[in-house]
Amino acid sequence: MCIAPGNYVPEYYNTRGKQIEGESMSNRDTIRFLILATGLTMYGNVLMAAGDVSNDRIIEEAQTGENWFLKGGGFDGQHYSPLAQVDDENISGLGLEWAADLPTQDGISTTPIVIDGVIYLSGAYSIVFAVDAKNGEILWTYDPKVLKALVDTPSVSWISRINRGVAVWGDSVYATTADCRLIALDAETGERRWAKQTCDNEQGYSISDSPYVGGGKVFVGNAGSESQKNNRGYVSAYDAESGDLAWRFYIVPSDDPAENNTPALKMAATTWSGDTLATVGGGGNNWNEMTYDPMSNQLFFGTAGSNRYAHAERSPDGGDNLFLSSVIAVNADTGEYNWHYQTVDKDSWDYNATMNIVLADLRVDDEDRETLLIAPKNGFHYTLDRNTGELLTAGKFSKVNWATHINMETGRPVYDPAGDYWNAPGGESVLVWPNFWGSHSWNPMAFHPELNLSYIPVIDLPSSMNKQGDHEDVVVLTEVDGQPHAPGKLVAFDPVTQSIRWSVEHSLPYNGGLMATGGNLLFQGNADGRFVAYAADSGEQLWSVQTGSAINAAPATYSIDGTQYVLIPVGAGGGLQYLYPQLHSTNESNGPTRLMAFSLEGAAGMPEVTSAYPPLPEQPDLEASADTIESGKALYAKNCRYCHGSDAVTRFGGSVPDLRFASMDTHATWHGIVIGGAKRANGMPIIEIQIEESEAIRNYILSRSYALRAGQ
Repeated sequence: MCIAPGNYVPEYYNTRGKQIEGESMSNRDTIRFLILATGLTMYGNVLMAAGDVSNDRIIEEAQTGENWFLKGGGFDGQHYSPLAQVDDENISGLGLEWAADLPTQDGISTTPIVIDGVIYLSGAYSIVFAVDAKNGEILWTYDPKVLKALVDTPSVSWISRINRGVAVWGDSVYATTADCRLIALDAETGERRWAKQTCDNEQGYSISDSPYVGGGKVFVGNAGSESQKNNRGYVSAYDAESGDLAWRFYIVPSDDPAENNTPALKMAATTWSGDTLATVGGGGNNWNEMTYDPMSNQLFFGTAGSNRYAHAERSPDGGDNLFLSSVIAVNADTGEYNWHYQTVDKDSWDYNATMNIVLADLRVDDEDRETLLIAPKNGFHYTLDRNTGELLTAGKFSKVNWATHINMETGRPVYDPAGDYWNAPGGESVLVWPNFWGSHSWNPMAFHPELNLSYIPVIDLPSSMNKQGDHEDVVVLTEVDGQPHAPGKLVAFDPVTQSIRWSVEHSLPYNGGLMATGGNLLFQGNADGRFVAYAADSGEQLWSVQTGSAINAAPATYSIDGTQYVLIPVGAGGGLQYLYPQLHSTNESNGPTRLMAFSLEGAAGMPEVTSAYPPLPEQPDLEASADTIESGKALYAKNCRYCHGSDAVTRFGGSVPDLRFASMDTHATWHGIVIGGAKRANGMPIIEIQIEESEAIRNYILSRSYALRAGQ
C-alpha cells in the first residue's frame, strides 16, 4: 500500500487489478520514477504514452472518433461519434470482444471516458477504475475511502453509492466524492496528486456528479437543494494543475444583502419574497451535468428547485425565484454571468433543468443558429441560442399536464390547471404529468448532427399529489385514457419542428442513456438487460444482446488499431434504483456490474449470470397486530424506503441489505442498529424515532418476510 499525503489513505492496485501489498516504499518509488522518466505507462505487456488532453487535442481529434474524451464524447456534449466501421448494414455481426467484472455492487451510472487505449470510470463510493480498453484488464483502482468518511457523515450514505463518473485533463483524472472532495489523480498510476474540499456536508451539501473540464479548469457543482440546511447551490472552477479555486458562481441569492455582491445576484434577489432564503435556503443546486464550449468560452449548466416545492409557499408575494429551474451561461474564465433561461418560472413540481446539455448548429426559421438543446424533467425539449439564451423552439417529448405549451413571445410556460394539485378538493389527489422525478433524468440524451435529431430516454409516468402534500412520487400506469401506455420510451425528437419523429416503447420506465454514431446507429441499454442498436433515422431495431444485467448508463465507442469498439457498463445504477428497484430491473436482469466491449471481430461467449434470491433465514415469529404492522408500514415509508426500497423490496445484490432477509441476530439487535447507530460505520444512519416506532417498522419488515416466504 502506498500512503499518499493528507488525511485519507488511498488503496492502489497493480496492473492485474490486485492490491499492491508488501512492497517497500523505495521499490514503489523506484518503479514510479522509471515509468515517469520514460513517459510511458506499463500494463500487462503493453507500453503506452500518457495522453495529454487539452482543448486543442479534443477539437482536432473530434472527427476521428478514436477517443471518447468527455462524458458527452466531445465538447458539444452530443453523445455522438463519427465512427462508422460498425453500421446499419453490418451490425448483425457485432459480437462480444471482452467482458470485465467490476468490484462494485451498486452498478454504474456514468458514461465511460476512453483515451489512448484506457477506460476511466467510477462506481459507488467514488472508487475510480482504469481499464485496458483492448482486453478489459483492470490497470489500477483508486479508493478515496468514502466508506470511512461515513462514520462522521452518515447522512450522505445514500448519495455516496451513486457517482456519475470522472473527467480527464492533461495527464490527470479528476473525481468527486459524496463528502464533497474534488480529487486529482495521476492518470498513469492512479496516485493522488491533490484534493480540495469543495463543499460541506454539515451545511447539507453533497456531490454525486462527475467534474467537468475545459480551458485548463475543472468545474464542479453540488447537490443539497432539499437538505433544509439553508444552503444555496453554486458552481466552482479550479485550476486543473494546481487545484487552486479560480471562481465560484452562486445560483440563488443570500438572505444577507451584503453577500449579493454581483449584478446577477442583485437581480436574482429582487425575484424572491418570504423567508425561504433565511430559513431553508434557496437551493437551486447544479447536481448534474455541465457543458463547456471552447469556441465561445462559456460554461453552461442547469439548476434544480428548492426545498419548498410549492411556489406560493416558497415565495408568497410572487417572483421568479432566480435562478431556480434554469439554464445558465457564464464566462468560463471568470464565472461572470452571461445569460439565463428559466424553464419553469413558478416551479411547484421540482422540475429541475439539470439534464445534459447539447450544443448543435441548426437552421431555425431559415437562419443558421448556434444552439443549445436540453430536455429537462418537465417534459419539454428546448432549443436556445447558446450565445444569447433566446428561446428558439420548444415542444413536448412526453405526456405533460402542468402546462399546455411554452409561450414563444415570453418564453414562459402557459400553466394548465390540471397540474395544480394545491387546488384539488379536500383530500383528493391528482395525477401530475410528468412525475416529480422527471420525464428525463441523469441518463443522457444523444444528438445526431447529420440527422438533426435528439434522442431522449423518457420516463412517461405521473406523480400523485394532493393539497396536503400526500403523494406518490411515481405512479405506474400501463393504460391511459383507455389506451395501452408504455411507462418507458425512447423518443427521437426534431429540435427544429419540436415534434416526435419516432419512438420505441419500453415495458419498464428506467432505461439507459443513449449514443449515436456515424453508422446510422443509436445504442441504448434497457432495464430488462438488453443492449440494443436501432437505426438512427427510423428507429428500427437492428441488433440486440441480452447481458443479464439491467442497464442505466450510456455507451461509448472508440477505435484501437483500426477496430471500432462499442462499450457499455451494465448493472443497474443511479439513486432511484434503491427506491424503485422493480422499475429498474427484472428477475432476469439482476446480474452483476460489468463492462462489456463489442466489435465486429468479437467472438467471446456471453458471461454467465446468476441472480437467484437466497432462501430466507430462520426468523422470529410474527406476533404483531394488523394495526402495528400498518403503523410500521407508514414509518418505513417515511424513514427507510429511499435506501431499502418501496414495499421493502431492495435492489438485488447491492450494498444496501434487503431487510426481508434479516436474520434472527439482526432482529435481536434491531433497535441498536436503527436507533443506537450500531452500523453507522457501514453507512446506516441513526433514525430519530422512538423504540415503539422502531419495533413497528421491524414488525412490518417481518410481515414482508412472511409474505415472501409464503410465495417461495
